[in-house]
Amino acid sequence: MQNLIKCLTVMSILILGACTKDFDEINIDPTSVSTLSSDALFTKAALDASGGEYEAWRNNLIYNTQFIQQFASLNWAQGDKYELNEGYNSALWDASYGGSVKSLVNLLEKTKTDPADINYNSAARVLKAFVFLRLTDSYGDVPYFEAGRGFYDGVFSPKYDEQKAILADLISELEVAARSFDASKPFKGDPSSYKGDVTLWKKAANSLMLRVAMRMSKKDAGAAQAGVAKAVAGGVFSDYTESFRINHLAGPFVNPNSNVLGFFNGGRLELSANGFKFSKTFIDLLKNNADPRLKILSVVRTGDAATAVIGTEDDSPAAQKGLPSGSDPASITDIATYSQLRSSFADANDPNILVSHGQTMLLMAEARERGWVTTGTAEDYFRTGVASSILQLKLYNPAAGVIDDAAATAYSTSIAYPAAGSVDEKMKAINTQYYITSFLDGYEPHANWRRSGIPQLTAVNFPGNYTGGSIPRRFQYPASEAGLNKENLGAATSRLGAADNWNARVWWDAN
Repeated sequence: MQNLIKCLTVMSILILGACTKDFDEINIDPTSVSTLSSDALFTKAALDASGGEYEAWRNNLIYNTQFIQQFASLNWAQGDKYELNEGYNSALWDASYGGSVKSLVNLLEKTKTDPADINYNSAARVLKAFVFLRLTDSYGDVPYFEAGRGFYDGVFSPKYDEQKAILADLISELEVAARSFDASKPFKGDPSSYKGDVTLWKKAANSLMLRVAMRMSKKDAGAAQAGVAKAVAGGVFSDYTESFRINHLAGPFVNPNSNVLGFFNGGRLELSANGFKFSKTFIDLLKNNADPRLKILSVVRTGDAATAVIGTEDDSPAAQKGLPSGSDPASITDIATYSQLRSSFADANDPNILVSHGQTMLLMAEARERGWVTTGTAEDYFRTGVASSILQLKLYNPAAGVIDDAAATAYSTSIAYPAAGSVDEKMKAINTQYYITSFLDGYEPHANWRRSGIPQLTAVNFPGNYTGGSIPRRFQYPASEAGLNKENLGAATSRLGAADNWNARVWWDAN
């Protein structure tokens, strides 16, 4: 028996030795990567910030573009007729906190101490500011300072930060980012139009800073003016080709709006299904001002429904008619005859424009009229912004001849600007153009309409609507937060000064 025990002991030692030798190497999957490079993390984070089909369809196209009466629909009453759908209402929140916020916080954490990673860190700050401006514009007070840090800090129920504090920190973050980009350091894997050009990234940071600052124009003029001054001193966009945009590719990296609207195989075919039509408000605005964008953007299509076949697109201005927002489906029997977006603006590989030169120049015009910018004239900024807003449509690569440079220039020089008019008249001219140039990014014209009150819109009051016939001012907090983050949700809701619904207003919405 003793000999048997000795034999078993020796065998155990030999087996354990064999099992533990090179244990780390044996138990590592050679096909996986334990630590991703900063450039790979950055590519993923930038694409996440651009957004996906999920929130593009629900929050952007169904809700925001229809709240603001750029699109109208018989198929999607949720936006056209102000009907609450909890999943749609919460789509941006879920996609952002479950995707882009985590990606950007992780990238910032990884790159915060390595000087060689300064460009990835700076770009992450810019993208994070873009993501959180959209979130706080949409919902109001949101988790910000503690958001996405559960892994690092163990905080899984982050507090909701006040919008005023969020906007102030966004300006600080963008200021740090703009001054920290370094052309001598690596900057690979950039899926934006800048392809690692730090000079353009600095302009993007400053142009976004201008947008953040102008949000506060009617609530905290002092903070707004200070932010504008920083943005202008740092240097904003100088041409439409510098507009900040994320490039997309057919396949898994398709443009999020196009994935919903587009005619290509794999797209949702919403245009061919007549799901999204131009609103009468939008078409009439272009028609009444002989705006060349009418012929560029708007077509009446004949072709098979719900197929990837484009058919014929008639872009003659006389043929264009917009669908009245809030139309009863029973009253419309010829939906195919209403205007919709030209198919080439919903191609799979179209860019997603996040901050444009045209928008920036129009904000400069307003800031100049307010005395917050001391160089140039408001009228020059206005006309530059209008021309840029037309020319930027070339970034979508429409067919040759669709966009006429000479016509764009002629329109921008001939459009009326009330230089000798009242402040209200000037604000109307500037912000009407901002409304048009922000088309396809429904979040932005919805936010700017709430800030400026321009254009003047007639609300829909369809039976059973959620707001009592008022255009929604914000999205309400996701129902899931009551179970996941109840205490902090309650504190944020108490600061609204009203019930947590679409009629409540975010802090800067003082119009």
